[in-house]
Amino acid sequence: MRSAVRRDTKGRAESAPVLATPAATPLSDDDLAKRTLRTVAVLVAACVVFVGLLSITAVVVTSRAVGGGDTAAAAAKAPDSTGNAKKPLSI
Repeated sequence: MRSAVRRDTKGRAESAPVLATPAATPLSDDDLAKRTLRTVAVLVAACVVFVGLLSITAVVVTSRAVGGGDTAAAAAKAPDSTGNAKKPLSI
């Protein structure tokens, strides 16, 4: 790792940092608006993908926990629509 202090030829430390940052260039209003819109679009897209994957995961987990939607088994368990189903006994 580099030292944050430069040394001159005689070994004395100077106060100037080794890694100087270049001066920032001012942005025009158009550039700033484009960068802002692009950042907002990226953040919205990331949220949509995250919530979509979370929703799909929740649906898959709950459908497996409940037993899935097997329609053939549900139809076999359903009572007759002709009225021949067992009626509860009244006291």
